[in-house]
This record gives sequence, C-alpha cells and structure tokens, in this order.
Amino acid sequence: MGERAGLAVVCALMVGCAAFGPFPHPVPLLFGIAAVGAANAAFPLMRTFGSALLGGVAATSVGLASVPFVTCSSDKFTDVFTCTGDAPTWHMTGAVLVAGLSGAGLVLARVLGTAVLERRLAAVRPREEHR
Repeated sequence: MGERAGLAVVCALMVGCAAFGPFPHPVPLLFGIAAVGAANAAFPLMRTFGSALLGGVAATSVGLASVPFVTCSSDKFTDVFTCTGDAPTWHMTGAVLVAGLSGAGLVLARVLGTAVLERRLAAVRPREEHR
C-alpha cells in the first residue's frame, strides 16, 4: 500500500505545482499530464498507460528544459515563450521538477507492479503444492 500512497503524494505534488507554481507555459500542462499518468499508474489495469504518460512527460521535459534560453536569446522567437524577467529560469526549473517527479512516479509504478505480481504468485504457489 506504500507505493500507492507514494504515487498519491507524487500526483498531489504535480497538481500543486501546476496550480500554484510560478512556471510559465507549457510547464503547468506537463505537470497536469504527469499527474494523470501518476494517478493511472496506481491502478493495475491502467499501469502501463500511466507509465507511458510518465515516461513521455519525463522525456519531453528534458527536451524542453533549455528551449526558452535558446529562443529568448534571439529577437525572432521571443513570442514562442515568455522571455521577461526570470521566466526562462522558472521554465527550466519546472521542466526539471516535472521530469524528476515523473521519474519518481515511474519507479513507484514499477515497484507497485512487482509487488502485485509477487502477491499473485504467492497466492498461486500454495494451490500448486496441494496437487
């Protein structure tokens, strides 16, 4: 049950960061998608889908982490990302946070899946011994 509680904490952190964090777009969207992935990974039927969402968000976040620094250094692309103040720094910080939380969610989903499989095998083994 600890892994599910861990996934719930990761999901709550992601929702909190999306709702209350100072992160410019598209980082809150990444937090939202990762939260959906963490919530889905808590259930056996949706674990694969949730893990796929978490992995995709982690990879996307790593790829998007430095993009604002590149686009904000050129006057041609300043309308793609918010380039005022500390927005590029907050973008990179949020992207790294969402990647880290997604990775934690992936680990928890994997541990939860392994624990469920071990419980199922333990339930089957006594039946095999009686044959």
